[in-house]
Amino acid sequence: MKGRKLVGLGVLAVLLVVSIVLGGRWVHYRLTHAITNAVFVESDTFTKVAFKRVAGRIEELYREEGDRVRKGEPLAKLEDQDYRLKLRELRNQIGRLDKEIEALILKAKFLREEIGKSIEVVEKEARAIQEKIESLRVKVGLLEKDRERFRKLFSKGVVPSRKFEDVDTALRSLKREIESLKAKRSAVLARKGVLRAKLKQVGEIDKRIEALKRQKRALKSKEEDLENLLQETVLRSPVEGYVVKRFVSEGEVVRQGQFIYAVYDPTDLYILVLLEETKLRGVREGNDVIISIDALPGVKYRGKVKEINRATAAKFAVIPRDITAGEFTKVAQRIPIKVEITEGDKSLLRVGMGGEVAIEKR
Repeated sequence: MKGRKLVGLGVLAVLLVVSIVLGGRWVHYRLTHAITNAVFVESDTFTKVAFKRVAGRIEELYREEGDRVRKGEPLAKLEDQDYRLKLRELRNQIGRLDKEIEALILKAKFLREEIGKSIEVVEKEARAIQEKIESLRVKVGLLEKDRERFRKLFSKGVVPSRKFEDVDTALRSLKREIESLKAKRSAVLARKGVLRAKLKQVGEIDKRIEALKRQKRALKSKEEDLENLLQETVLRSPVEGYVVKRFVSEGEVVRQGQFIYAVYDPTDLYILVLLEETKLRGVREGNDVIISIDALPGVKYRGKVKEINRATAAKFAVIPRDITAGEFTKVAQRIPIKVEITEGDKSLLRVGMGGEVAIEKR
């Protein structure tokens, strides 16, 4: 009887010691770790995808919820007939402009060459006339000297009057010929002026060509924009990952910016912790974190504190608390903390899952 009593006391003592040890470890763990269950699985790449600049009727949806997608893979397609018609008409306009520009360039080139040749001919003719005028002026100078000499001789009765009159007649004839050549040269130069005026008209054609080229550049810019819009009628995944939500159905008319799918990259998952402000002491960036997920009992993840927000979660609430009326109930505020997952199978996680974390204090 006494032996049994001793055994019972021994067992009780062992249980007491174990309880003290376990209790001590539990208390120590609680003192050295910030523990909370305000925990959510989040993703930096959780994206709601939409047609940003185009609208219309959904022609085809390529993916369903849960499907895996690659970055750049088509997700949906809009009916694009309107964009194709606009693009075809725009290209026809550009084609007509190209033909008009080409015709004007050929016309300007032809006129410039022909007028240039005509101006060369006129200038050559004007130079020939001027050279002849200069030659006659030399003869006029000689005849004027002869006329003066014969006038003196005639006045002295040395030569007959007929000799003086012949020289005088020849001089007058040369002067009339010079005047005629001057008039002819003036007419030739007037033709040159007309040709230069026509050359200015060619300049107007050049201006027209430049205006058409500017118009073409504007249309080309519109063409490029329409080509981009046509490409944007195919909605592509911005990330590699999974489709988690489809918001529309085939045949539905959607507007610009309306959400079509929600996709996310599972490799960019992280843990969002809303830690009570009373537990923040000792929590620093880089601290180790032990993560448990409610949907995965027995599975442990490890991570590190990556970022501690400088404001409470309440400051970002859709309807923040209004304390200006004087009514106030004090509650512990929560600080958003971002935890990077460093160990564990991320493929088992889903955005929005809840759990519990224990953040090491330092």
